[in-house]
Amino acid sequence: MIDLQTVLTYLTLISVPVGVFYHILTLRNQNRARQIQIIRGINPTHNLEFLSSWEYTDYDDFMSKYGLESNPEGWINLMEWFTKLEEFGVYVKEGLLDIRLLYMLHGGTIKKSCELLRVLLKEYRIRNNWSRWLIETEYLCKRIIEYEEKHPELKT
Repeated sequence: MIDLQTVLTYLTLISVPVGVFYHILTLRNQNRARQIQIIRGINPTHNLEFLSSWEYTDYDDFMSKYGLESNPEGWINLMEWFTKLEEFGVYVKEGLLDIRLLYMLHGGTIKKSCELLRVLLKEYRIRNNWSRWLIETEYLCKRIIEYEEKHPELKT
């Protein structure tokens, strides 16, 4: 015959792994909810059509057409978008945001931004003596391109 103490011991032994499993599931759900919250912040309040409509040959050409002095509204939109990408670069680097989720929702727009960034990045850093300008956005671009290379079936 099984006594009460044995039953309680077995219940304790069973409840600990069940509690740990429940806690792990809860943490996973919280992490997913946090990522969704972060992703919702991506949707810019301004129009990103300029990413595909702007034409330029190099840094000087870009700045003469779309820089702060020649196109203040466009420049501000671009800097707001790059600021968002900078945030997401940090989130991806710190493991707070899954690159897959970001790629599937906004991979094409981010890639187009990366193309523009290649034109601006080096020269802007040199001319403005700002070596860390958009460093996390640069990291994000590398990760997006790596992800696409590893998953060609998702290519945009």
